[in-house]
Amino acid sequence: MLVCGQPPFQEANASETLTMIMDCKYTVPAHVSSACKDLIDRMLQRDPKRRASLEEIESHAWLQGVDPSPATKYNTPLVSHKNLSEEEHNSIIQRMVLGDIADREAIVDRFAAVDRALETNKYNHITATYYLLAERILREKQEKEVQTRSASPSNLKAHFRFECGGRLLLLSAHY
Repeated sequence: MLVCGQPPFQEANASETLTMIMDCKYTVPAHVSSACKDLIDRMLQRDPKRRASLEEIESHAWLQGVDPSPATKYNTPLVSHKNLSEEEHNSIIQRMVLGDIADREAIVDRFAAVDRALETNKYNHITATYYLLAERILREKQEKEVQTRSASPSNLKAHFRFECGGRLLLLSAHY
């Protein structure tokens, strides 16, 4: 969430930025409210156990009165690998191994290294890559579902524009 026109981690180069992210070192501008600072601090915790949950974020004082858009359900980040089917999980791990993101020798007994990292909520390149790939798969799946629903015969619409007596008329028809 961008609240002040600049990202919290923006250093001179990518290496410095990554170091600041991993160390959770950032500066919040003085004009940002204390409630907003508190929310940012609760979200930017390296230890997942100390990090605010989505429910805690939604109920935080700084967000009171905000009505989340229905579209946000498609933009919610994946926070647990348990939301995936076994087929999706195995597909992601296979992509990681084939892409040399996870070392073949390190992955023993059905890709145990990735599974261990996920189960222990480790924050490293393995879990970050896993969740990015998982979110891509889920987003593509959701987009296909939306396209399928919008293309079904009950949802077909036609829009007609015509001019009558100097006025532009719009007519929508449902099929």
